Amino acid sequence: MEPRSREPSPFATPFEEEPTRPAHVPTSERLLGSILMRECGLRRDQLEAGLATQRQEGGRIGEILVKLHAINEGDLLRALGIQLEIPVAAEIKPDEVDVDLATQVPIAFAREHKLLVLKRGEVAIQVALVDPLDLFALDDLRRLLGAQLEPLLVPDSVVSEAINKVYAKKTSDADLGGGEGDEEFGEAEELTDILDMTDEAPIIRWVNSLLFNAVKERASDIHVEPGEKEVRVRYRVDGDLREAKRANKQYMASIIARVKIMAGLNIAEKRLPQDGRIRRKIAGKDIDMRVATAPAATGGEHITIRLLDRQSILLDLADVGFGEDHLAAMSELIERPHGILLVTGPTGSGKTTTLYACLARINRPDQNILTVEDPVEYQLEGITQVQVNPKIELTFANALRSFLRHDPDVILVGEIRDLETAEIAIQASLTGHLVFSTVHTNDAAGGITRLVDMGVQPFLVASSLVGLLAQRLIRRVCPDCRETYRPSAAELAQMGVDPDQFFAGRARVQKLKAADHPPPPGMVYRARGCSKCQGTGYRGRLGIYELLMIDDEIRQLTLKNTESNTIKRAAVDKGMRTLRDDGAQKVLAGASTIEEVMMVTTEE
Repeated sequence: MEPRSREPSPFATPFEEEPTRPAHVPTSERLLGSILMRECGLRRDQLEAGLATQRQEGGRIGEILVKLHAINEGDLLRALGIQLEIPVAAEIKPDEVDVDLATQVPIAFAREHKLLVLKRGEVAIQVALVDPLDLFALDDLRRLLGAQLEPLLVPDSVVSEAINKVYAKKTSDADLGGGEGDEEFGEAEELTDILDMTDEAPIIRWVNSLLFNAVKERASDIHVEPGEKEVRVRYRVDGDLREAKRANKQYMASIIARVKIMAGLNIAEKRLPQDGRIRRKIAGKDIDMRVATAPAATGGEHITIRLLDRQSILLDLADVGFGEDHLAAMSELIERPHGILLVTGPTGSGKTTTLYACLARINRPDQNILTVEDPVEYQLEGITQVQVNPKIELTFANALRSFLRHDPDVILVGEIRDLETAEIAIQASLTGHLVFSTVHTNDAAGGITRLVDMGVQPFLVASSLVGLLAQRLIRRVCPDCRETYRPSAAELAQMGVDPDQFFAGRARVQKLKAADHPPPPGMVYRARGCSKCQGTGYRGRLGIYELLMIDDEIRQLTLKNTESNTIKRAAVDKGMRTLRDDGAQKVLAGASTIEEVMMVTTEE
C-alpha cells in the first residue's frame, strides 16, 4: 500500500508541518511540558516521570500526564491552545450549531475522530475538536466540506455530548411521510448505536429518535398509545408521565411494526398481548428495553417500553436516601449470618435498587451470592444471577431450591409470590443463609401478615424474619431553581412536624447525603421550575423508608397472629418512623418538598 501523500494543512492558518510536530519548532518556552509547568502547576518530578513513561511505552506526553493524574484534561487543552495558538472553549451550545452543515459529516466519522462542525465563518468553517494533531482526519474533513477549517479545542466529553444532541436534532425532524419501516433492523444482540443509522427509512429514524430522546431525558418508560386520530407518545420521568411526541394515525401500523421487529415479536399477531426485549446502544450507553404490547379498543396496540441502563452505576446504601439511623440499622442487618430481610412496596417503588445497594455493600470475595430475578435488571460483577423463565419451569421456587445445593452465603429472591417460594426462603434462612426478597404490601408490618396469608405458619415467620423495610420514591427538588419559604403551622402539622419545635430551630433532622445544602432554620424548599428540570421543579428521585426491626415484642405479636395495624403501633411506640415521618425528614433536610411527601404518603 502506497504511503498517503501529505496535503497542505486543513486550517486557515497552518500551524503544523507534519502530523506530530508544529511548523514553528517550539523553543524551551513553547514546549508543552514547560507550558504545563508555567500555566497549570505541573511539577518537575511529575514531568520527568511522564517523560520516562514516554520513553518506555511511547505516546504523547500530554496524554501520558493525564493518565498519571499529574494534570487533567482541561489543563492539557489549555496548554495545547497556548502552544498551538488555538482558542479553547469549555462548552458547545447546540442551538448555535448549523445542524445542516454539521450533519454533512457522517456521525460515525465525527465520533471516531471526536470533532463537530459548528458553523461557517467568513474565511473558514469552525470545527470543535479534541485532537488538533489528527491531521489526516482534518484533511478528509476539509476536502468533504470544500473549505479551510478554523479549530476550536473542546473537552472530549463536551464534544461527545454535543455530537449526540446535534445529530439527534436532525434525526428528530424526520418526515413520517415515506416508507413503512418494516424491513429487518438487524440481530437483536447487535449493539450498533441507533444514531449511526441516519440513512434508514423515515419510520426507523422516527423510532430511533424516540428512543434516543427517552434516554437523554432519563425516562424509565415509554408509552406509545393509539388514539382516534393520532398516535401519542409519553415518557415517564421521575415517576411522572409527560407527553413527548405525536404522529398521524396513518403511521401507527408502521410504528408498531417497527418496534415489534426490534423486539423480536410477531408482527402479524395483533389480538393478543406480547412481551419482548430490545438491546441497543443509545448515545454510547448499553440500554436494555423490555417491550410489552396490548390490543387497544381504539384500534392498534398500546406499547410500553421499559428502559434499563446496563451501565448504570449501582448506588450505595448511603446514596439512596437513608437517614443516618436507618443507614446504621441496615448496615447491621445485611451483615447478619442468617435470616430474611423483606423490602415491601408497590411496583416501581425502588425495591430492587435498594436490594442491589445491599448486595453491592456486602459483595466481597468471601461471600457466595446468588440471585433469582424476574427480570435481571442490572449485571452485578462477582454475583451469580439467574433469570426466571416459566416456559421451562424455571420459577422462583425451583431456582431457590437449586441454590441450596450451591453453598450460598447470601440469596436474593426477586419476589415472594406464593407459599412454595416463601417456605423455601424460610428454610434457607433457618439453615444459615441470609435471604433478601420483596413482597407487595403498603407498609412494613403488612409484610408479616402477607406471609401468614400465603399459608406460612406464624412461628416460622417469627423465627426467620430479621427486618422489614417499606419504601416509596419521592422526587428531589431541583437544586438549580428551588426556593426557600416559611411553611405554615398547618402544613407542618399535617406532615407530622411540631411547628413550635420547627420554628424554634429545635426540630431533629436526620443527616442526608442527598441534601448538600439544607435550607436555613425555620424554612423549607419548594419547587419553582427551570430549563434544567424541564419546568417541573424536580430532578431525580430518592427513597423514603419505614424500617421495622424484629425484636422479641414483635415476634410475640407475630406468634399470636396479630393484625398489622397493632404490630405497626407497637413498632412506632418503640421509635419506628413511618413513611410520612421519614418524608418529613427529607423535607427538613432540603431534599424534597412538603407537596411531594403529602402526595406519596397517606395519613397514619
